[in-house]
Amino acid sequence: MKFNQWKIWLKSKPWILKWFILLVLVRPIIDNLYFLKDISPFLSPLYIAGVLTPLMVIYVLTKTKKPASTKLDRHMRFFSFFLLLGTFFVIVFDPLSMESFEYLLKLSLPVYMYFFARRFIQSKEDLDGILTTFLYSSIFVAGILMYEVVINPIRVEESRGMGRIQGSFGDVVSYGIYLLFSFLIACYFYFSKRKLVPMRKRLRTLLIVTAFALLALVNIHHIASYTIFVLILLLFLVYNFKTNKAAAFGISLMLFSLFIFFGQPIIEKKVTPLLETDVAVFEGEQESSKLLHGRVGRWEYMAGIFTDQNIFVQFFGYPFTLKYSYHFVGVGSHSDYVRILFLSGYFGLYAYLLVLFSFFKRAKQTGYAQRFLAYGLLAIILLYSVSVVPTYYPPFVYMMMCIFAYIALPFKMISKKVINE
Repeated sequence: MKFNQWKIWLKSKPWILKWFILLVLVRPIIDNLYFLKDISPFLSPLYIAGVLTPLMVIYVLTKTKKPASTKLDRHMRFFSFFLLLGTFFVIVFDPLSMESFEYLLKLSLPVYMYFFARRFIQSKEDLDGILTTFLYSSIFVAGILMYEVVINPIRVEESRGMGRIQGSFGDVVSYGIYLLFSFLIACYFYFSKRKLVPMRKRLRTLLIVTAFALLALVNIHHIASYTIFVLILLLFLVYNFKTNKAAAFGISLMLFSLFIFFGQPIIEKKVTPLLETDVAVFEGEQESSKLLHGRVGRWEYMAGIFTDQNIFVQFFGYPFTLKYSYHFVGVGSHSDYVRILFLSGYFGLYAYLLVLFSFFKRAKQTGYAQRFLAYGLLAIILLYSVSVVPTYYPPFVYMMMCIFAYIALPFKMISKKVINE
């Protein structure tokens, strides 16, 4: 979407919805003021946005018409029941603390953002508009990245003997989220506008975004982000061969040439050190608990605690023990699958996987570019969720739920005949 088109789309939205577009636009700035929450929650834009967002969502839900229900909506309601039930019992343990209030907002984020997105996303134009907004917001992230690489790192985190730059974000995953979604969105627009925009312009935008994504990758040293980036790139090449074999061959040749000249040094210097422990495990030199930077050991310990509970707790979630559970249902689990299992039990995890499967099935019946976007999103969700808790990060949830909301539209609204490709 061109800037002028984006401005027209932005102006066409009533303020009851426009606030969300502005929130997505400034979210990287808000996230880089993360440190202010340690001074006072009343000075932190992060807390202010965290409190105002669900309030605005509730207002929107009460003032706008409920959309026609689809199967994905029903599966999402099923998952929401178990997630909110677990969240309620997390809060019951310590209902009056600031920490409890923070967990209430974060744990319920996927639920209220999905049902808001269903009111917000009503067409392909809305989808393209919010994806364009995310790309514009990433310009700020690219600026911080350039400052850290060229001038001076703002904050460096040591991991596996390597220094990870992370700006003023809470952790390095935030960089990963912005680089991966920006790359996915740029690839989507490359396909979506192939009949409207000359290849030279589409390729130029894609190459600029890819260059910044690669620059971020080689400086955050995050193996999950490396893996997902490569998978999206391969998916892009596969789809490109289906639409334009000559262009796909040219791009593949260019990538192969770049890999020959620069790939091996980057892998040896940036990737291999991240895998040394995992390789040692497979060679029998380390215990299996050391896999994935020690995460497997953590999961084994947590699984032991979970399976020691009664069957009711296992089916509905650890919070039903009415014990302290913040470390199990937050980032401490280091896996969204584990986190959701602890929060909502076997029922909740099953319901979540059912949502993802329903999304996949509906995505197969959309247009070419939309399928690429949906499959790329699934790759990010499924792989990030192994060692990260992506649905705990607002920027991730914003984009995830907007794409989910588009796929959840009645098929007549996302028919192959109405896409501009």
